[in-house]
Amino acid sequence: MRNTKPLVSAEQTTATKNSSKMSSFKKFFLCLVLSIMWTLIAASTPIRQCADSSYPQPLMVQIDDCDALPCELWKGTEAKIDIQFVATRNTMKKIAAEVHLTSLGVTIPYDLEASRGNVCSNLLHGAYCPLDAGEDVTYQLLLPVTTNQPEVPTRLEVRLLDSDDENRVVSCFLADTRVKKPNSAA
Repeated sequence: MRNTKPLVSAEQTTATKNSSKMSSFKKFFLCLVLSIMWTLIAASTPIRQCADSSYPQPLMVQIDDCDALPCELWKGTEAKIDIQFVATRNTMKKIAAEVHLTSLGVTIPYDLEASRGNVCSNLLHGAYCPLDAGEDVTYQLLLPVTTNQPEVPTRLEVRLLDSDDENRVVSCFLADTRVKKPNSAA
């Protein structure tokens, strides 16, 4: 009998096993990332572009648990609206939210308290101003739904304005809503 060397060395076998483990980890990680992205996409609220199509739309909007229009807003509560947008220029220090409601053909500005309308004070995930061009951030708007708001279909328009740049629109979207009493059925 001839003494033959094994075709595959022990080092090669170990490297193959480690490569296989790494490949499995990469597949698992990819599946995890894709499932998280799908959840975020599926959870977002559908929005429409503002009348002026030159205004940038946000990357994503989430109104409470709304994933289909019209979104239900409950009287006597606060609607939580998360708006993910991209900064349009460097050193953005003052960004203000502006809200308009349209019902029965009449549009009225919604007066936000200064603290709620100050975008920089309400950024999530540790973000803060000044923002740099291309920075992706999320603003949380808590919109009070008063008990005297009529229970009719209402178009919500939210604009984020760069206060240091002649109130240039940073992001704008429309969403259809309907105000309801907390105990009212469909």
